[in-house]
Amino acid sequence: MKIKLLHLRIPALLISILLINCSSSNEAYLSGSIDYIGNTNAYVEIPPLHYKYSIKEQYNLELEGGNFELSIPADKPMIVWLSIQDESYPIYIEPGKSSSITIKRAAFPFEVAISGDHENLNLNYQEYLEEINGLDAAIKLEMDKFKVGQKNSALAYSKEKLSRAEKYLKGTLFDPLYQKVVGEDLVLKLRAVEYSDRHIGNYDVDTARQKVIQEAVSKDFFSLDVLESQRAGIRDFTHYYSRTFGVYDSVVNAFQMNLAEYDIKQVAYPELDEKRMQVIEHIEDQDTKAYAEMFLVAERIGEQPFSISEPSYLAYLEDYAEFEEYTEFLGWFYNEIKSVSPGQPAVPFSISDLEGNIHTLSDYKGKFVLLDFWAGWCQPCLEEFPHMREIYSSYSRDDFEIVAISTEVDSLVWVQDITRFKNPWPQLYGGDGMQQETFKAYKGGGIPFYILVDPDGNISRYNDIRPSFNFTEVLDNLIEQYNNSSSTP
Repeated sequence: MKIKLLHLRIPALLISILLINCSSSNEAYLSGSIDYIGNTNAYVEIPPLHYKYSIKEQYNLELEGGNFELSIPADKPMIVWLSIQDESYPIYIEPGKSSSITIKRAAFPFEVAISGDHENLNLNYQEYLEEINGLDAAIKLEMDKFKVGQKNSALAYSKEKLSRAEKYLKGTLFDPLYQKVVGEDLVLKLRAVEYSDRHIGNYDVDTARQKVIQEAVSKDFFSLDVLESQRAGIRDFTHYYSRTFGVYDSVVNAFQMNLAEYDIKQVAYPELDEKRMQVIEHIEDQDTKAYAEMFLVAERIGEQPFSISEPSYLAYLEDYAEFEEYTEFLGWFYNEIKSVSPGQPAVPFSISDLEGNIHTLSDYKGKFVLLDFWAGWCQPCLEEFPHMREIYSSYSRDDFEIVAISTEVDSLVWVQDITRFKNPWPQLYGGDGMQQETFKAYKGGGIPFYILVDPDGNISRYNDIRPSFNFTEVLDNLIEQYNNSSSTP
């Protein structure tokens, strides 16, 4: 192996990373040192096929005395992401080429220097970061105003971010990052259509919606390269497009109560899915259509009962048989979800509580058990607690138990959370965020995430129940059915 070291003299150097030329033409090699990252995991990730359901291809920076060496498969030029804590940074790598990267840890992702073939690319990205610093937070705050019908600058801020991306990223090797901002801006405009229709009298929602579609077409949004650059392929655009038809408001009005988004999607799925498929009609290229529809099929498998997801899954396998990467992914994901569908044995666990006592699934055999995967930063999780307390007090512990499994990364934060909320059911610390072992075994994609286990230790309901919505009715019926079947000779 021939190694060429490229040095940068930068004061207060905290991390040095070297992309090293090696004889292998299908790998990139990284080495360097980090002075301190505490308990935080630092890793490089290759963007997955599906943002939520694909197995993440991550390569941890294993430190020995502050130093590390890492090899990454790279048989083609690509953008990979170096992540430390909650921040990520794009690195453009090419087989057979090397770059030297220098990061000041305290300022990450700012003050990152790269020498080599892509030095100017990185300088542009650094200027871009500086100029959009704070814009994402500002857009979020302004969108909160939009939701309640207040005057705001959300679209103006989004336009400003787009102009900066165009200035520094468009037409460069980081053009996919520019296209991602284009998609974010279009999605924001769809959200604006929904909120405007809700709060502005005589608003011409059809014209406004069509205007966004026309802009998307003019910007070549419905092309394969652009959709591949989005965080979630076509998912976000189709999701917010379907919401512009007032379906969410209709469901809330019908139930006369605030509902979680997941519950609305369950109730109104056929209508929402019909609207989402209207977007696909704007895609003419077969390769792009296969990519886009793969995302919609995956969402159905992950969120809908098999009676709904299976027909479209089988139809996709037939219609797009030549797209093996997509069909293999969907086949794998379908089987993964099927393994945790109602009727299958519940996933065993062995997790400790605050006192260090180990709890296992078998400890609760003979009763219905609601597994609640949550974290203190998850507001929808917290909003369910009052309903859960009411439910918990309404049933005997002989019939029903709740077991909370926290996915909080920091155990000290978890201790503060359970002390603050004082929920009376068992509180277990799983840790590891979305990588928590039991959560992953259940194929969880986000929280709150609920699994109802029956007294025999089998999965009874898979994330289609909410304490604030349909849980009591479902549990009452299940208890009655179980007692009747148990008393039958």
